[in-house]
Formats: sequence, structure tokens, C-alpha cells
Amino acid sequence: MMRGAQEAAEKVRIVPPAVGKYLAQIAIVFVVQFGAGKLAEALPIINSGGVGPVWPASGIALAALLLFGYQVWPGVAAAAFLLTSLSPIPPVAAVVYGIGSALAALTGTFLLRRVVNFDPSLSRLRDALGLIVLGAFGSSVVSASIGVSVLYAVHVRGWSGFSNAWLIYWLGDSMGVLLVAPLVLALPNLHRSHLRARIPELVALLLLLAAVCLTIFGDLPLVPVRLHVLAFAVLPFVMWAAIRFGVSGATLSTLFVATIATVETAFGSGPFAQNTPFINAVLLDVFFAVLSVSGMTLAAVIAEREQAEREREQLVREQAAMEARLRLATIVESTDDAIIGKDVDGIITDWNKGAERLYGYSAGEVIGKPISLLMPPDRSDDFAEIMRKINQGDSVNHHETVRQKKDGTHVEVSVVVSPIVDAEGRIVGASAITRDITERKRAEGALRESEARFRLAAQAGKMYAYEWNVATDLVVRSEEHDNVLGFSDRAKQLTRQQLLARVHPDDRALFIGSVDQLTSQNPTTHIGYRVLRPDGSMVWLEKSARAFFDEQGRMLRVIGMVADITERKRAEAALRESDERERVKAKELETVLDTAPVAIYIATDTECRHITANRLGYELLNLQIGANVSKSAPEDERPKFRIMRDGVEIPPNELPMQRAAATGNPTPATLMSVVFGDGSERHLLFSAAPLFGPHGKPRGAVGTTLDVTERKLAEAALASVSRRLIEAQEKERTRIARELHDDIGQRLAILAIELERLHQNPPNLPEARSRLGELQKQTSEIATDIQSLSHELHSSRLEYLGITAAMRGFCKEFGEQQKVQVDFKARDLPSPLSPDISLCLFRVLQEALHNSAKHSGVRHIEVRLWGTWDKIHLTVKDSGAGFDLEAAREGRGLGLISMEERLKLLNGTFLIDSQPEKGTIIHVSVPLGSGSDSMRAAG
Repeated sequence: MMRGAQEAAEKVRIVPPAVGKYLAQIAIVFVVQFGAGKLAEALPIINSGGVGPVWPASGIALAALLLFGYQVWPGVAAAAFLLTSLSPIPPVAAVVYGIGSALAALTGTFLLRRVVNFDPSLSRLRDALGLIVLGAFGSSVVSASIGVSVLYAVHVRGWSGFSNAWLIYWLGDSMGVLLVAPLVLALPNLHRSHLRARIPELVALLLLLAAVCLTIFGDLPLVPVRLHVLAFAVLPFVMWAAIRFGVSGATLSTLFVATIATVETAFGSGPFAQNTPFINAVLLDVFFAVLSVSGMTLAAVIAEREQAEREREQLVREQAAMEARLRLATIVESTDDAIIGKDVDGIITDWNKGAERLYGYSAGEVIGKPISLLMPPDRSDDFAEIMRKINQGDSVNHHETVRQKKDGTHVEVSVVVSPIVDAEGRIVGASAITRDITERKRAEGALRESEARFRLAAQAGKMYAYEWNVATDLVVRSEEHDNVLGFSDRAKQLTRQQLLARVHPDDRALFIGSVDQLTSQNPTTHIGYRVLRPDGSMVWLEKSARAFFDEQGRMLRVIGMVADITERKRAEAALRESDERERVKAKELETVLDTAPVAIYIATDTECRHITANRLGYELLNLQIGANVSKSAPEDERPKFRIMRDGVEIPPNELPMQRAAATGNPTPATLMSVVFGDGSERHLLFSAAPLFGPHGKPRGAVGTTLDVTERKLAEAALASVSRRLIEAQEKERTRIARELHDDIGQRLAILAIELERLHQNPPNLPEARSRLGELQKQTSEIATDIQSLSHELHSSRLEYLGITAAMRGFCKEFGEQQKVQVDFKARDLPSPLSPDISLCLFRVLQEALHNSAKHSGVRHIEVRLWGTWDKIHLTVKDSGAGFDLEAAREGRGLGLISMEERLKLLNGTFLIDSQPEKGTIIHVSVPLGSGSDSMRAAG
């Protein structure tokens, strides 16, 4: 109870400052405030009755109490008393005046500390607003009320009335606080490093501000125009100072403006010297208030934002530090290593989860116990040696030893022990990081066994290791190199040049380049090269090596393995030869397939989703080589055609290849038609057979396609020609029958009737002779007509007299019958000429002359027949009306078809050159030696 009261008394007890420091603070306050008051009194022009528009001493007083505390109020009061006592004011009034000045400063300080929790650095907006409202305008109410009352009580009455004097007094003290107090409070901030770097900028700012102020407030003779309306043009400079230099810069620039404006106003210049003294003083104070409040609040806002940013950064740093500590703690707890803390006596103080897993003890079981608990009986010296080094300040690094678990088993560990020191550098304990190296020890044993096995494998597999020291140029090789290279010397060390001399001359550039191109970024090489043995044989070697470099990138050494790959090279050569033979066979097969007269398609899956073809197969379907010809392919890859049978499109699964692949059974040849996107159509004969996999299951299909379009068209054309020939034969028979019946038959009937009359009624001899003569003439005419008809059907002259006489006779008879002139000439004909060729040319001549006489409209026709060493030529030419050759071919008249078909049987050619109104030339040629029985039959 007594102790609590004593602590409370200590809390409220005011510890007096050191006397010297206290007196020094009072003296400083007294001198500075007195000097500020005397400075204000130096401008009597704008003062009235001891009251002026700016009183810097009030700002000094408030700033002194805010910086030094309430205890320096005597200095404030003494300075105010002295300033007043020097004027004609009674001492008692001067004392009251001094007390009033001190009371105003105390009031402002109290309000700022209690209400605002004022910070003299003015780094918050609330501090700036508090100084403006409470420190300036609030505390000045006290000083103005007491000061004006004292002055009026002793009959010092200025400004024409108590209220005017009070207003000027209140504004003057307020301006003194706004202009001076922030500068005094924030002036130390100008010494900060980042502001010192801006001193040139501050000097430039003040120089520009002085120029503007003198221009506006000085009414300079050089400026003929009065710029009084631009008084607030100085506000951007104040804002510049606030942004760049904070509260101190804003206050300094405002005080700079106030000083110049006050001095110029005192001398009657500027915008605030144009009215009555009272109005000028009020306007001047309002002007100062606007500048000071604007600059101070802007600077405070910027400072508050910067402080918030710094606090945020500090919070981020603290949070990062906390996260780092948490991560460190997490790492310590989550690591597989055992981390143990102990004091200088070896007592365990910390035990992580890794230690629990390694030793089997929980933290509660070992904390507070000696570390020797983990020592096997035969390792007790380890503890003493480790603690000795720790007490000497040394660390123990990677000490491999044995520790004992809770269950009594031993574990091989690697221990790192470091001393722990306190803030004063004293060793207070040690931290031990223990790692289980049991598996590593086993791995090392296994590695040694592996090295032994590798050596055996190297001997069996004809390999050896080597290392080249770049500095000494010596190459050290393992013993196995004798078996690989077959050299009689047993030297394990050779220079690189000695080894290079044994490399095959054609491979030395490769051997040298493989080392020269090694860099720290590309330190490995892998090459194959040949080495000549002493017996003249050659061995193929394969080298895999890695280079090591120092920090400057210089090569230090190269280590690697060399293996004998001679057998592999021989096998690769044999394989290449085999592959080359297979490629040749494949190329031959590809050539056979591409030159085959049948299209071949191969599907490698049972759904026939991807089908390849030989060259004819792609050309047959108008596809580019390599295209997917399967209709089950994606829509954009499908061929643009339809497969039809009997006019109905066949679904993909019914196609021969799909059926063969799905059922495993071959499909017989099936005639189908392919209709392309442009409407064209081809007739194809499809057949397919399945392809089987290794287990006898279908794995695809192969199909063949024969294009029978031309054959179908030929059959159709032949059928059409045969039909038209039959029709022509029927017409010819009809004509012959009509000639025999209507002409010759009737004439023979009349002849028979006349003979019957002559028999029944024999006339007298003269009449009989006359009638017999008429009957003989009719009989002769009938015989001539029958002979002409028989010549048209078959020329006996052609068979007995030859083609020249037969054609000449036919041309003569045809000209006489048709009343046209036929000019026939023949030359250079071989003898004898094949009957087939003779008959073919004779029938062509007959048809050509009939067509010319019928359509040309002329009375003169030229016929030429001649022979060359390999052909017989015939031309029939007229200069008549001619005809449109394309229209004639589309019409496909029977005459043209008959001539073309006869010539085609003998491999002959048939050419027509005709144009309307320009005549017609028919030129045919037949190779010598052609002819057939079918041709004779056709004749």
C-alpha cells in the first residue's frame, strides 16, 4: 500500500530542471522575445497607441513554451514587462501587461497540448490546424483583451476606439504566432540531409519571391503600372516552398513576404497603403493569414502523408522481419536436422522436432538434462572436447561421430556446433545442428563397391579413364587403356602431343577442336575418333569429357572416359548397308507402285480413317500427293467427291476397303462411279483385301482401283456406232430393196408383160423387130443399173485392177452421174498394196466424194493419192461452202464416224480442214503394213 502511494507520488512529482539550463532557457527566451518586440516597434508608421498589425514577440513566446515547457514563462513576462516599461506606461500597468503576455502564451500552450496533443514538428494536419485556431487566434484573445485594457486604462488609446484597437491587437498577435512560431518550431527540419541538398533551390525560390514582392509592394519607378491587384501572386511561391521544404519552407517564405510587405506598407507603398491606417492594417493581417494558413496546412498535409508512408514502410519492414523470424522458426521446426540449444554447462535448453525424430526423445524429456545423455559410453571424450572449443569461442564444423538414441541404438551423425553470445559478447551457450549421415555412409560404402564394379566393367567393356592437366600437359590414364589401345608401353602418363600422334590423321582436327571449343559455359565434349595401333590396325574410340575452369575462365584440367566402340561401328556400318538396301528396295517398290497402271490404296487401321495411295491413286481422285483420301477424316480434310453405285451414294462403312478391314474378308471387284464436286464423273472398278496383324487380326486393308472410264465411254461410243451402222445398213438395204422393187422390179415386170404380149400376139416381122429392139434396150439399161448398184456395194476393179484404177474409174463414173468434174491423180504408190488399206481408202474416197457433191455446191473436186516410205496418203479437196468443224464433230454424222472408225482399225489418221465459205480438205493417212481380216470383213 505504501509502495503504491510512493510510486504515485513519483509520477506526479515535477523534477526541476538543472538551474543552469533553466536560467539559460529563460535568458534565451527573454532576449529573443525582447528583440522581436523592438523590431515591431521600429515601424511606428503602421502602429497606433502601441498596437501594430504584426507582433512577432507573441510567436516567440508561444514557441518558447512549446519547446522548453511552462517553466520558461518568466522570461516571456520579463520581456513583455521591459518592452512596456520603456514606453510612457506606469510600472504597475507594465507588470499587468507582462503577465497578460505570459498568460496568453501559457493558454495557447495548454490548449495545444491538451486538446491537440501538439507535436512541435508540425508533421500532422491537426498540429497545423491546432496552431492556427488555438495557438494563434485562440491565445491572442487573452493577450488582446488584457493588453488593450491596460493601454486604455493608462490613457494610451490607439486606432480610434477600444474595439478597433482590440481587433488590431488580436490580429497582430495572431499574425505574430502564424508567422514566427511555425518557423521557430520547424526550423531544425531545414538541416535534414534531403533538404540540405535543396539549398540552391531554396535560395532561388527566395530570390524570385523577393523580386515579385518588390515589384508588387514596392511601386518601383521602373514599373509604370501599379500591380496592387496581384498581391496574391506570391501564393504559388508559398505553395512551392510548402511542397518542397515543408512547414519550415512555407513559414520562411511567408515571413519573407510579410517582412517586405510590412516594410513597404510602412513607407507608403503597395496595395496596403492606399486606405485608412485601420483598413490597411486589417487587410495586411488578412493577407498574411491567408498566406500563412495556406502554406502551413499544405505543408502539414504533405508531411502527414510522408509520415504515413514512412510508417507504412516501417510496418512493412517490421512485418517482413516478423515473417522472416516465423520462417526461421518454421525452418528450424520443419528441418530434418536435429537443432539443439545448450548452456555453457552442457544442459539442454532447446529441442526441435528434428531432434525428436532423430533421437526419439520429446522436448519435455530432455530439456534441463545434460547433453551427455546422447553420448555413447565410448564417446564421452567428444563432449569435453566440443565444450572446450566452444568456451574458447571456436566452432566445430562437420564433426562426424556417433550418438545414442532413446532406444539405445547408435546413429552416425555429422555435428556442427557454434557458440551463442549475448549482447555484450559473452558466451552463454551453444547451438548444435546434428544430421543423420547413416544413409550417406551406406552410400559411400556402396560407392566404393560401385567403383570396384566399375573397374571390372571397364576392363570387360574396354573402357578407361583419363585426366589431362593443362598446366603440365600430362595425360594420366587408368590401367585399362592397355587393353583398349593394345600398346606395348606401360606408361600411364603421356603428353597430349604424344597422344595426338597416335590419332588417325583424318580425325586429328576433330580431336584438337573438341578441346579447343570447351568453355566454362560449355564444359563438356563427346566425340568419336580413330586411333592407329602399333600393328597397323585401327580402333574406334568414343570420348566423353568435362573441363574444369578457374574463376577467370582459364581451363585447369579435363577428365573423361574413353571406350572402344570398334564393334559398334562395324555393326553400324553393317546396319547402314542393310538400311541402304532396304531403302533401295523401298524406293524400287515405291517406283513400282507409282508406275503401276492401277491405283492402289492402303489403310493402316480397321476404321480406314487414314488412307494413303500411290501416285495414280492420288491423280485418279484429283488429290495432292499425301492428302487424306478417307471420307471418315475431319470435314475440312475430306475429299470433295461422292462414290456412287447404280446412282445411289455408298456410305463410308459400305465401301470395299472398309468392309475388308472390318470383316477380314476380301471384297470382289465392284464397278462404282466417283462424282466430283465440279460434276465430272469417273467409272472405277474397286476391289480390296484385308491386312492382318501379328495375331491374325485385321489391322487395315489394301485396295486396288482400275479406271474404266475410257473403256465405258468406248463401249458406249462403239454401241452407238454399231447402232448407227446397223441403222445405216438397214437404210441401205431399204434403199436397195426400194430400187430393186420400185425401179428394176417394175421395169422387169413391164419387160415380162411385153414379152408375154409378144408371145401371145406375135406381131409381124417389122413390128416384132421394132419391139424386140425396145425390149433389148430396156434389158441393157436394167443390166447397167444393176451393175452400177453392185459397184457401189463392192468394186471388182479394186480387187482385180488395183486401187489406182479402181479410184480413177469410180471418180469418172461418179463425175458422170453427179455431173461434177473429179480431178484424180496418183503417184509413188507401192505395189502390191494391202487389200485392207486399199478397201479403207476406197470407202473413204466414196464417202468424201458423196459429202463434197452433196454439201460443197461446186462442180470441181480434186483427189490426190500418193505414197511415202511408211504411209499412204489420200486428200479430197473442194473450194465450196465448207462447214463448222466443231458443230460437225458435236453432231457426229455417220459419214465422219464411218471414216474415223475404218481408219482407227488400221491405226490411220483422219484430219479435216474446213471453214465456212472457204472450202474443205480431207486428209487421211494409213501406215504401210497395217491391215486385218476384220477390216476386210468390214468392207
